[in-house]
Amino acid sequence: MRIIRVAATAAGACLAGAAPALVAVAPAAHAVAGQLCDLTEVVTYDPPLTNTPQTVTFDVSGQLVNCTNPAARTGSYHESGSATAATCTGILSAGSGTRVFHWNNSDLQPSTFSYNRVVNRIGGNIQVVAMGSITSGTFTGLPAKSLGVGLQPDPIACATTGASQLTAVGTLTIGL
Repeated sequence: MRIIRVAATAAGACLAGAAPALVAVAPAAHAVAGQLCDLTEVVTYDPPLTNTPQTVTFDVSGQLVNCTNPAARTGSYHESGSATAATCTGILSAGSGTRVFHWNNSDLQPSTFSYNRVVNRIGGNIQVVAMGSITSGTFTGLPAKSLGVGLQPDPIACATTGASQLTAVGTLTIGL
């Protein structure tokens, strides 16, 4: 992927000398071409998750960094809600939702991501894959996928005081 970017940059540099008008148009066109970002998210549960089913509220705080689109190098998102019969082993399940990505560039509209979620437990990890599309704002109409992986809640905490927080890392891909 880096080779393609280097080649594209070199080609763009060559074109810049030959056709300056193309350079002026390229940044605006590239602003909605797509996006790939690293993500880190923290999910907080209240009350903490235990082995006993209970209703909890959750708060998701996410950061998007190292994004490939020069118009939006970083971003953030927030999501909250509640879950019934939540336990350490059953908090994450298939479902749907909406997230709004706020980009560091105030000239860009926030991107609304409507998705369906699939959850896999692999070894000691939880893998969450959210697939859908950007339904409004910057990148409207493009497909999107969020992939996050984090450790399952600590079983000792689940059996005692509870697990109040989970962290995941992964990627966000829009239109690529």
